[in-house]
Amino acid sequence: MRLRRAVKEFDNAWHDATNNVVSTADARKRLFEELLWEHRDLAEAHSHCQAVPEASIEALKNQLSNLQAEKEQLIQDHRKALDAREIVSRAQGPAISAGLRHDQELKDAKAATEAKLSEVLEDSTNSSAVLRAELVETSKARKAAKVQVARLNAEQKEYDQLVMQTDALALPFATAVILSGIPD
Repeated sequence: MRLRRAVKEFDNAWHDATNNVVSTADARKRLFEELLWEHRDLAEAHSHCQAVPEASIEALKNQLSNLQAEKEQLIQDHRKALDAREIVSRAQGPAISAGLRHDQELKDAKAATEAKLSEVLEDSTNSSAVLRAELVETSKARKAAKVQVARLNAEQKEYDQLVMQTDALALPFATAVILSGIPD
């Protein structure tokens, strides 16, 4: 996010600097052209004059030297503007590539996170299904065990009752056998 903001600020600064340089260069170019036309007009007027006073020659020399100084200044300003453009373009390239690389890394991380989340969700769904199946099996086994216990309890009651009846019938017989073996 900070990188995007920095790139945006950089782009804004780049456009502002470019517009400033272009407008300054255009203004100075117009001024230079005006001075050039003025100089041509003066040169033409000078060529029509037969005798030029010494003072006007000095003025023209001063004006020419001023124009040359202005021209040199414009050339220096133009070079500075070109250097600034070159520096900005050199700095903008790595910033843009870093921004693109950052965006790609974010996309990759998001895709990896989504894949991991999908995998965990699938594992969770599978685990829930397995647990439900085990719960159903356990519930069925518990019901079957209850039925088995009830059946075995019923059978045990019948067996206990049969044993008690057998004991009740066998007791008088056993008592008679035991008593018959005792000498009088």
